[in-house]
Amino acid sequence: MTRRILIVLGLAIMGLCYTAPAMADTVSSGTLTLTDCGGASGCPGATYDFVIGTDSASLTITINEAPTSSNDYITAVNLGFTPSGNITNLSLTASPSSGWTATSGSLSSGGTCGVNSGAFVCASASPLTSLLISNAGIYTWTWTYDPIDASLIAAAGDVHIGAEYGPNANGSFNGLIVSQTGATSVPEPASLTLLAAGLLAMAGFARLRL
Repeated sequence: MTRRILIVLGLAIMGLCYTAPAMADTVSSGTLTLTDCGGASGCPGATYDFVIGTDSASLTITINEAPTSSNDYITAVNLGFTPSGNITNLSLTASPSSGWTATSGSLSSGGTCGVNSGAFVCASASPLTSLLISNAGIYTWTWTYDPIDASLIAAAGDVHIGAEYGPNANGSFNGLIVSQTGATSVPEPASLTLLAAGLLAMAGFARLRL
C-alpha cells in the first residue's frame, strides 16, 4: 500500500512539473561571478544574475567586495541576447535608484548606451544620478519590451553581460567596463522540483526494501 502511494505521489508531482508554468516566460537565465572586469583589473568583485523572457529581462548585480574610490559607482548596465532590430518599445520598469534611462543599444564608455540598436537592453545614468554601491549590495534592473520569438533569444552561455563602474567625480565618468559573454545556466524551478520528486521516490523504494 505504501509503495502504491509513493508511486501515485511521484507521478502527481511529475505531472505538475510539466503542466504548471513555474516560469512560463523565462527563456534564458544564468549567473556569472567575476573578481575583476573580466580579465582586466579595476572592477569590484561581483556576481551577475540574469533572467530573460520573451517580453521582459532583468539583471541583478551583487557586489562581493568593498569598492574603492575608483569603482564605487555603477553608471550603466546591459544585456545582449538577440540579433539587432528585435527589441522594440523598450521600457525600464525597475531600477535600484532614480535617474536611469533605457536604450536598446550596447554599453559604451562614458556611461552611455550606444550602437547595436535592438540587440541589447541597456540602462544608463548621468554622472549626477549614477548608483553608489557598497559591499554586499544587491542591485536589480528590469526591462520590458514587445514580445519576441523565443527562438531568437540566446542560450545562457551566449548572453552578453555588461556593466560600467567608475567614480562620480566632478560630474564626469572614468569608466571601468565589464564586458563578458557566457554564464552558468540556472535550472528551471520545474526541473528542480522534478529532481526532488525523483529523489523522494527513490528514497521511498529503498526504505521499502529494508
